[in-house]
Amino acid sequence: NKDYKKKNTNTNIKTKKTTSVDLNNLIEKHFEFMKNITDKDFNIFKLKKLVGYKNVLPLMCHFIFKILGLINTRIIYVKKFNHFLTDVSQGYLETTLYHNALHGADVCHSLFLYITNSNIEEVCQTSILDLLGLVISAAGHDLGHPGYNNNFHVNSSSELALTYNDISCLENFHTATLFKILRKEENNIFEYMEVNNYKQIRKRIVNQILATDMINHAMVLSCVKAKISEWETDNNLVENKNRNFQFLSGNEKTKFDEQQMMLNYLIHTADLGHNTKKFEISIQWVELLTEEFWKQGDTEKEKNLSISFLCDRNDVDVPQSQVGFLKAFIFSTFDILVKMFPSLHFTLDNANNNLKEWQSLLDQKRKRT
Repeated sequence: NKDYKKKNTNTNIKTKKTTSVDLNNLIEKHFEFMKNITDKDFNIFKLKKLVGYKNVLPLMCHFIFKILGLINTRIIYVKKFNHFLTDVSQGYLETTLYHNALHGADVCHSLFLYITNSNIEEVCQTSILDLLGLVISAAGHDLGHPGYNNNFHVNSSSELALTYNDISCLENFHTATLFKILRKEENNIFEYMEVNNYKQIRKRIVNQILATDMINHAMVLSCVKAKISEWETDNNLVENKNRNFQFLSGNEKTKFDEQQMMLNYLIHTADLGHNTKKFEISIQWVELLTEEFWKQGDTEKEKNLSISFLCDRNDVDVPQSQVGFLKAFIFSTFDILVKMFPSLHFTLDNANNNLKEWQSLLDQKRKRT
């Protein structure tokens, strides 16, 4: 391609080729349904029923990339794009109930809604490479997830725990898996990207996926909250009232790191995004996640390990745990998002409604007992 200037040498591991999803046929067949992708209440479970599990992530990503202008010959090797999406989808384990390709597609969609319903790009002054890295991170952020969390891997001294020294075992594994997929000859959409651009996008992706580890929750939030406090301090309340939020300090030396703070926060927020979908969608995610946790708890019992938090099916009250999680994590996380971008208030509206629904179920359960 004439637009590619310098071949990236960290590429082209030859492997046995697989057949990519026929995206062109899928796009043509389901175009009318996928036009609803901009709907805040888009139901990904309906999409799964329509196109099948293996096709959800490639189809979702294609439309998101297309709308955001990321299917661009100046930044990716477009001819390998469909095959890359296919292998990312196949890199997830369908047997994993929650952390599978459907969740990867849903996190992509949450990010898409944040980007298209706010001025995030303007506030962060993101480049097309930043946006590309963010969506790819979302698509691959849980690649190969076996359905057991970091606590399980550390307590059981699994191969992942030994490989990554008990530090963000899964997130390091997901990141490595994503880049191994990218390095396959048939998937390498970065093949002709300039070396410096490749290094930059790799750094973005690594940081973003590691930020999805819940152990980093407080740190990710505190970085963004500190920037909000700086902005509020620099502008008195009267002046600030009608001014757009400013995240960057204006210092070119710190700009990359400041942008990274926001990108890490956005993907972490999107990873929790099912809690801010309307209740009929959110409850389906909760059911899947709960069953995945309980399956882990069953395995921990069999192995005589300590049962991880929320993983004992005989001891967990789901409505109560959801009320607690919303209050402890979701509202504080999305309060920050809405403070920066008021147009995303629909996330908090849904979270508040979900809290009422879970509280109602909890009250009903208590009355029966």
